[in-house]
Amino acid sequence: MEASPCGETLKFCYQCGTCTAACPISKFIKIYRPNKIIELARLGIRGLPQSSAFLFCSACTLCTKGCPQGVKVHEVMQALKDLAAEDADVRAFLADGFSDALGALGEGIPFPVTYGWICLRPDAGGTFARDEGGLGPFLLQAFEQALAKQPAAAGIAPGAKRVAVIGSGPAGLTAAWALAKAGLAVTVYESQEALGGMLKNGIPSYRLPKDVVDAEIGKIGALGVEMRVNTPVDRAFFDGLLEEYAAVFIATGAFASRRLRLPGEDLQGVVPALDFLKEYNLTGKADAVAGKRVVVIGGGNVATDAAGAALRCGAESVKLFCLEDRKGMPAHEWEIDEIAAAGVEINPSWGPKAISGDGGKVTGVEFVQCTCVFDADKKFNPQFNEKKAQAIEADIVITAIGQAPDLSFLNEGVDTLRGAVEVDPYTMETSLPGVFAGGDAIAGTSLLEAILTGKTAAESILRCLDGANERGN
Repeated sequence: MEASPCGETLKFCYQCGTCTAACPISKFIKIYRPNKIIELARLGIRGLPQSSAFLFCSACTLCTKGCPQGVKVHEVMQALKDLAAEDADVRAFLADGFSDALGALGEGIPFPVTYGWICLRPDAGGTFARDEGGLGPFLLQAFEQALAKQPAAAGIAPGAKRVAVIGSGPAGLTAAWALAKAGLAVTVYESQEALGGMLKNGIPSYRLPKDVVDAEIGKIGALGVEMRVNTPVDRAFFDGLLEEYAAVFIATGAFASRRLRLPGEDLQGVVPALDFLKEYNLTGKADAVAGKRVVVIGGGNVATDAAGAALRCGAESVKLFCLEDRKGMPAHEWEIDEIAAAGVEINPSWGPKAISGDGGKVTGVEFVQCTCVFDADKKFNPQFNEKKAQAIEADIVITAIGQAPDLSFLNEGVDTLRGAVEVDPYTMETSLPGVFAGGDAIAGTSLLEAILTGKTAAESILRCLDGANERGN
């Protein structure tokens, strides 16, 4: 481990347990304790009985962000995955028992295969890629077995309480799954034509096959959950749901792209990253970028996904620019490395100043050097060196500087804070009794955090409705 880029931070761990407390997956898999894995890694112990647990790390980075000693916990987990590819014990585990681990995970969340695929990336050139003689075949066999397993029969009783879920992303579908398993009648309202939210529209298909997502969504439907697509919810519709259903869960995601607020942003050829990724995921291509010079603005996972997809769509060149320096880029380290190896030019510490054009079409972007992103109080307040600038030629500019939820359908009874729904963090209930919210509608979250908010909300809804029944009796 000391040879790993993150190995030098292991010596600072003093086993406070903060990483385990912050880790969402540890709430679903009892053997997964990041602090215990860090301890064993620090001691140099590799052949441990629970060595497979680190395979479920999705690199959400909550552990690393919360560590008071600066231990790069999520990077340690990735280094362990790299070592595991050559470990005979882990190979044996994958061959004999990984499907059992997926089954155990499936008792806690409705997307065990989707989650496992994102963690291990068997199709994205990761450590466990399906190369000949590698570990990929074991994973794929386990995934196929898990997808083939049929869910228990629906147990919705006549006269069951009815719950509405707005949005079919990870948070919404998790809540629907948990509520249906408890015997409630659940209806999911999705504004788009495809179910799945970011799983279908945001994450590129080369990273997560859509048939995997569809299969797991199908299992949720098999529990008796009613799914209504192409059904946007406006203010009047929302008010109607409040009257018709015993509880409402808001999980609309964050699909409104933030604007750069720069000259030239409205030129033809400036495309929000989520719009680009949606087209790519629905059609497998994006003709607008084929043979074009593409500039991607942003340093997060959406930006790297868009850059990777643009290359796959036949772009002549793809250059990514972001405010953060290379170490500060919020995207996963392995994602940055992958797109760089594929041919994306990474340009950290540059901020856009203006988008130039001719005849209403994009011709380039002017960038200035970013000297710092946050101020002394750690607030977002980028500073620039105007004397150091560069003009980059471009035909297409993909913007990926963040997303925000569209909450225009809410009535005055639901409080918001900084553009998101405000909730009780322990129950996910909003200021309006009987209305709950989760996922990106309340804050930017990882896949697992979104799942966790959906499950927490479902548990709160069940307690709320049980309490109502007791009071009614």
